[in-house]
Amino acid sequence: MESKEEISAHLRVAERAAAAPYVDYPKDPWWSVPAIGLLAVLFVLGTHVQLRTDLPSLVGVLLNLSVGGSGIAYYWWQRRRRGTMPQGDAPREVSRVMWAFIVGAVLVCAVLLLLAAVAPLWLALPAAFLLVSASMLWYGRAYEEAAAQVRNRLA
Repeated sequence: MESKEEISAHLRVAERAAAAPYVDYPKDPWWSVPAIGLLAVLFVLGTHVQLRTDLPSLVGVLLNLSVGGSGIAYYWWQRRRRGTMPQGDAPREVSRVMWAFIVGAVLVCAVLLLLAAVAPLWLALPAAFLLVSASMLWYGRAYEEAAAQVRNRLA
């Protein structure tokens, strides 16, 4: 019969294996944050064209479709690069950061739409780039800290 220590060690190994897809991953390349910031610029530009110019809306729609397509391509690239995407329940430390990201992304999208609707382009485009880039930098650091906490807890 196994002792409590052995059972505890086995449970820790199982929990570590379940957490691995969330905490063991390659670091994103340096260009990913400015690239996502550039996608935000294109989104604001496309929405601005759709809402505030006499140009055919098709131009704005095409810009926004390119942003959406780029986002999908980024997801598939990340999936191929990692070999998988995490599934199942995330460790609690990581889950908190992921929920903060979701709430923050909704707020950032609302701000981007507001910028596109009311701000002049000379202000809206750099503001979109800075807002999204800063948000992604925060998320990357917060996620890495949460992943380190999980790795330490399960070591």
